Amino acid sequence: MATLAAIGGLTLAGAPNAAADDRAIFDLPFGATYYSGTIEFYNRSVIVAGSLRGLSTGCRRGAASAETADGRTLDYNTTSATCTGPVHREIHLSADVVGGARIVQVWLVDEANGNFLVGCAVKRGGDRCIRVP
Repeated sequence: MATLAAIGGLTLAGAPNAAADDRAIFDLPFGATYYSGTIEFYNRSVIVAGSLRGLSTGCRRGAASAETADGRTLDYNTTSATCTGPVHREIHLSADVVGGARIVQVWLVDEANGNFLVGCAVKRGGDRCIRVP
């Protein structure tokens, strides 16, 4: 199918060989744990990928949401948890609207109670995810 799309001059959104339209970095440290990496915006999807570190004393999970410009959530997903990091984790988000996601939020989550420990948000076109209170 990718070959047919290439012949037809189309780019598949989020396809492994497709280039990201925009890319930003994120860094969410919390004590000795963290989730850090990149956010890649595609035509109708987003991939959040990076290193997630949890400890036996604090298991962690990454979470992310893709949103429209007015803050309507298009998709929300989480990674599997880790208690012995760092490990590579990815979150795939659907953004099936014209132009794709405009805002992405990423969080480091405490696996024990589901609390969001630290998070950030980035608008499409930004180069860094900015921490939110």
